[in-house]
Amino acid sequence: MFDAMIAVWETSGWADAEVGVAAIHVLRDDWASQERLRELALAGEPVAIREAALLAVALAPSSLPVLRQGVTAAQREVRAAALAGLRADPLARPIAAHLLASDPSCGVRAAAAALLAGDPRYTPDLRRAFEAPLPSPGVDPDAPQLEGALVRALVREPTVTEQVKGRLAALASDVREFVLEDLWACPEQRPYVRALLAHEIALVRALAARALRRDPEVASALLGLATGDPSPLVRAAAVSVLGFDAAAGRVREGRLADASEHTFVRVAIVEMLRAGEEEMARALLSDPSPTLRGVAASALRNDAASVAARRGLLDDADPFVRARAVSSLARQEALFDSIMPRLGDPDPHVRRAAIEVLGRYPPAIPLLRRHIDAPPPVGPAAMRALRDDPESLPLLRTRLRPARRAERRRRLCDLARDPSSVAGVRALLDDPDVLVRADAASALGDAGDEAIVGRLDDPDPWWRAVAARAVAGAAEAREALLRRLGDGDGAVRAAAAEALSGDEAAAPRVRELLDEPSAAVRAAAITALARDAGAVERIAAMLDEPSDMDGDPAQLAAARAIAGRPEHAGRLRAIVERGDYAAEVTRAALELLAPADAPAEPLLGMLDDVQELDALRIPAARLLWAHGQHRGAVIARMDDPSPALRAAVLELLGDDASAVDLARARLRDSDARVRAGAAAALRRRAPTDRGVALVDLVEEMGLATGGRLHDAPIPARSELRLDGDPRKDVVLAWLCARLASDERGGAIAASAEVARSEVPWRDKDVYLVRLPFDQEEAPVAAGVIPMHNLIETSAMARQLTAERSPSIWLVCADVAFSDLAPPELDPGAAAWGPTYFGVRIGRSR
Repeated sequence: MFDAMIAVWETSGWADAEVGVAAIHVLRDDWASQERLRELALAGEPVAIREAALLAVALAPSSLPVLRQGVTAAQREVRAAALAGLRADPLARPIAAHLLASDPSCGVRAAAAALLAGDPRYTPDLRRAFEAPLPSPGVDPDAPQLEGALVRALVREPTVTEQVKGRLAALASDVREFVLEDLWACPEQRPYVRALLAHEIALVRALAARALRRDPEVASALLGLATGDPSPLVRAAAVSVLGFDAAAGRVREGRLADASEHTFVRVAIVEMLRAGEEEMARALLSDPSPTLRGVAASALRNDAASVAARRGLLDDADPFVRARAVSSLARQEALFDSIMPRLGDPDPHVRRAAIEVLGRYPPAIPLLRRHIDAPPPVGPAAMRALRDDPESLPLLRTRLRPARRAERRRRLCDLARDPSSVAGVRALLDDPDVLVRADAASALGDAGDEAIVGRLDDPDPWWRAVAARAVAGAAEAREALLRRLGDGDGAVRAAAAEALSGDEAAAPRVRELLDEPSAAVRAAAITALARDAGAVERIAAMLDEPSDMDGDPAQLAAARAIAGRPEHAGRLRAIVERGDYAAEVTRAALELLAPADAPAEPLLGMLDDVQELDALRIPAARLLWAHGQHRGAVIARMDDPSPALRAAVLELLGDDASAVDLARARLRDSDARVRAGAAAALRRRAPTDRGVALVDLVEEMGLATGGRLHDAPIPARSELRLDGDPRKDVVLAWLCARLASDERGGAIAASAEVARSEVPWRDKDVYLVRLPFDQEEAPVAAGVIPMHNLIETSAMARQLTAERSPSIWLVCADVAFSDLAPPELDPGAAAWGPTYFGVRIGRSR
């Protein structure tokens, strides 16, 4: 049993990205997780994982190269997260300034603005961005975020303050609140903030009231707003900032006692109650408003006299009240057994509250572990509750990796065949994780274990279906599977049909399911009978007319079943020609048709119809390209409105030398996928001129990086004189390669070349690494990559000296090496753009 549990433990991981993100946040300070967090920050998938990991490692100085690498990523979320993590890195400011001016994403530009805020050297850059027109939120949803970041960065600039005040009504509410707080801090602006208490927009009046909470000159005005403003939002803001003198107390008491007062206002008053005022809150524990009952429970969390009443609210009909009641009892350890049942509450917010309370209650720890894979807010709360439990840390660390189900299945299969460990696999049939139960069932089924064969007659249809799939092909289970073809549950019938796939003797019974009313059962039967000659005509006939069901799984299965049968190619062709089948069925036909059988006219029509789905146009383009006679029509779609189709056409161009100009034209495409495809097409060019591929050269120099360039060949903060040192060639190779690494996580750019005349390096002082495209024609990210690479290269070059003080240059130019003339550079200095990016090693004394 122990071996089976270890197999599950070691192969567990996040079931979806939300679980992984929660684990990253919880383990950011766990020393044993730091290496894994850096791996995720470099190349984590999906984007949300990498974004969270970048923010998690931001405080570690050793992670600066990882963060700088993130600035060059294709995904805007990753670039923004990397910039946010680089706020303490002065070397990142030139990159941030470049991104502020040129990045297509407002979210990235907002992160750049936040990084540059407070640095007077970049105030002109921020002002230019502030004065430039912004896209509408419909074009870029992050546009308000950029506007807010620029306002926050410039609000105290005298020349900008008036512009900010003019935009106040249009700003997001959180930005307005920040602006008003900042303006009130300037004595000369306080009259302006006070005047906003009479603004026509209620939200502005409310924010002004909060900003003026420390201003003694507006006390009477706030009292007036608390009692007379027509907006409950403003009255709530006013009562929340009133002082605690007698007049303010009478206002609060009167507003709270007035049942006709808006709930917003009464909630604000309850949240402001102080010690000695508990009696007012106790009366609200039975108020008709669930919001007030819940807020009152929270306000009384330290009140011993109301413990019994708050315990009674654990069974309240409203989940908000139950959640607040649970949280209010966090200090009542004697009642923790009463809170334990709330771990099974149907509302996730109540379960989260119970987890937060029970995190320090030892009997609850095993139960909390069962919740770590739950969707937010429950899963993250369980992880936070367990991070201080040493015995739970290994479990949490497994969630920094995707679940390795294939490995788990293999290991469980091995254990199920071993008589000494099969009992442990059987025990997993009762595991709380549904995926573990299913994997254990599959392993026992492969082993022919009687425990899973017996589940074919289980009262639970879920178990009957799982068992049917698990025992597929097992001779001892054949009779039981035949019985399950008549099961009362459709999912069980489908599973039994799939399990009997290829069983010729069972084929007549399975054919009966072709007349099932359930499309899912028919689809399973079709899949099982795909090789049955006696059923192929009936299966093919299912494609004669479009189904009434959109995306009919039976028609999808039928299309796949007849694929590769020449006598039925006409049916797939007819689906494409008719054009009235469901999109999923048409797509399947397109993907299954041989190019020679594909009808050109319908495909050309799909390709030219910009209203058609990309899921159909892209396979149509691939068929036309493979056919060979209509490649011009495919190439013409390089200007199509669909970025996905443009990227697909670039992939079709392959290594064709004539594709270079087409790809070059797309290096400025508005979509990152298309730019990446264009850059990939350029990378496939064969090296030309007198250059040699840098990848090959690095291999010749014996640089053991595996193509990855994050680890320098000498430790950080050490110094090295290259003259006479055996590492000289390796170090210089690393510098050249680091300058030419591309945006794919530090791999050497395949298109990078170094001049052949510069080899061996010891004979020359200048080394040129060439990327064969002009800076102006490069993808948007290429404007950042050279500067980012130069920062990383310079950080190491500053540790080096050499008598001849060589310089190393990255050149973004598609010209001959003989025509390249980098500028003069002093020892120890660096230079950048737009064509030459270089560093010169210090001179040995």
